[in-house]
Amino acid sequence: MNEEIIQNHTEPEKSSDITPVIYSQPVRKFSSRILHGEDEDVDLVPETSMRIWYNNQFRSYSAHKHDVLEICIPIENDYKYIVNGKSYSLLPGDILFIPPGTLHEIECQNEGCRFIYLFVIDFFKEFYDYAFISEFLSEVRLVNAANYPSIYGKIYEAFMRINDQYFMYTNMVLEMPIYSRLLEVFSLLASLHPQFSPIRLEDAKTKSKYEKFRALINHINTHFMDEITLEWAADFVGFSKYHFTRLFKEYTDVTFSDFLTHRRMQAARVLLGDTSLSITEIAFQTGFNNLTSFTRCFKNATGTTPSLYRQAKIAQYSAPVAEKEDLPKLSIDPD
Repeated sequence: MNEEIIQNHTEPEKSSDITPVIYSQPVRKFSSRILHGEDEDVDLVPETSMRIWYNNQFRSYSAHKHDVLEICIPIENDYKYIVNGKSYSLLPGDILFIPPGTLHEIECQNEGCRFIYLFVIDFFKEFYDYAFISEFLSEVRLVNAANYPSIYGKIYEAFMRINDQYFMYTNMVLEMPIYSRLLEVFSLLASLHPQFSPIRLEDAKTKSKYEKFRALINHINTHFMDEITLEWAADFVGFSKYHFTRLFKEYTDVTFSDFLTHRRMQAARVLLGDTSLSITEIAFQTGFNNLTSFTRCFKNATGTTPSLYRQAKIAQYSAPVAEKEDLPKLSIDPD
């Protein structure tokens, strides 16, 4: 039989640890935090794919990970996360996204309050445009007014509306309106992707140009593995090379070369992580004529080589995980 370790918090509770009635958990209270080594069994609201806390405890949590998306928004005073060895000191209003499977710990050094969200997002991957935020969710992200000035206010407001919906009832959680708000957040984040909304229409006279550039963008998205030169692209839309270069940058905020490279690197990362193709084969399948140019381009785009990227992905997905019954179980008293 496994040894069950119960961690008691000996620090005396403060009056601020009492959860306001308006933020009481629906359906039932949070039961406990169950850890198997570093892996946490997430205690979601029964028959749902989420849980949201109003947290005002003066308490830290050791390194752990889980298979759901975690988001934290401090409301009063700061809150410190340590993710993969990097510290994030969150100020009130900051929004921290921690992707599923990411090891993180919390250091609570001040009294305060914050909202903590846990969402299952596996089904989002079925959406075509999930690709536009897959890079955003590939690592921890801090969203605030400084980093995302154009959309931060809308994202913050969406989460406050999620709170209102979640804590509205005492006996149920209506997931569709909550997930619709979360999809709104992801749509805002995706809107920053250069391929998401590449053309900005200013007046009716731009419609013809828009149609030509939209056709080109669609072609690049599906034929990025082909030889696509600047001259060919300019001819595709019917402009001179100089005129095309200026208009493409004007409409997409990136150069044609950067746009094409980004699409190819996006495909390369998927192939390196999900297939057993050789790196040379992947180079040719993503539009490169030789391994050297592919490796150089990949390193410029990601900061690492294709082989090291693949090794990291293999380590991430195939690292041996001990059976849960063989690991000591850590049960932490409910809040």
